[in-house]
Amino acid sequence: MRKFILIFTVYLSFGICFAKNIHQTQIDNAENSFKKGNFLKTIEIYESLIQVEEVEDPYVYYNLSNAYFRAGNIGKAILNIEKASKLAPRDKDIKENMQFLYVEAGEEREQNIQDILLKHFSLNEITIASSIFIILFLLSFSLFLLKRNLSVKRIVTLFIFFLIICLPLFVLKSCDEFSVKKAVVLSSSIIRSGPGENNPEIFRLAEGKVVDIISESENWINITAHSKGKSVSGWIEAKNIGSINE
Repeated sequence: MRKFILIFTVYLSFGICFAKNIHQTQIDNAENSFKKGNFLKTIEIYESLIQVEEVEDPYVYYNLSNAYFRAGNIGKAILNIEKASKLAPRDKDIKENMQFLYVEAGEEREQNIQDILLKHFSLNEITIASSIFIILFLLSFSLFLLKRNLSVKRIVTLFIFFLIICLPLFVLKSCDEFSVKKAVVLSSSIIRSGPGENNPEIFRLAEGKVVDIISESENWINITAHSKGKSVSGWIEAKNIGSINE
């Protein structure tokens, strides 16, 4: 039995290392293509990592964003830098590139108080922190019930304090991630009053604009765009928009 466990452990470790090596080889190929100015090949490799290999790495999205920008596709550049920011919200390079891309697109990145509060932490970080504090609270509270010690009581109080901070942040971040779906306009688009080309045009949105998704109807998506404190809604063709939440 021990021999089987040892063989299985070695096999699993080898498999993980092998998978990492495969991804690193692809990343190296993408970086070489980028240096040579072959941005389409760079995009192809990184998109394969994300779509096929299902790699969730902020720096893969970051590099893909750079490749799309150099290829002249600012809409997808903003889409991927937004996805990078969701995974690594405090990364300096990602934040600087995001600001640069919004300026290039001529868009003002509007933020409310909730955005400012939540932008420094990813959902994964808040979830892990909340889970840890819940476990520590339960353990310390159980210990307090057994010993009823003043020192243990103080520890319980401390964990309660952390939970009071973490749990509301978790709820707010979850609502921000899942209740409001955000998307990026991938090409300059006509926004219509209803789902279909027979509906009248009501306004246009520039490539790179971040909007809220309200609902979907076949190949059309109902969106709301915000600008200078005002909001307007309409329908856009699904092919002209990319979801940040997916």
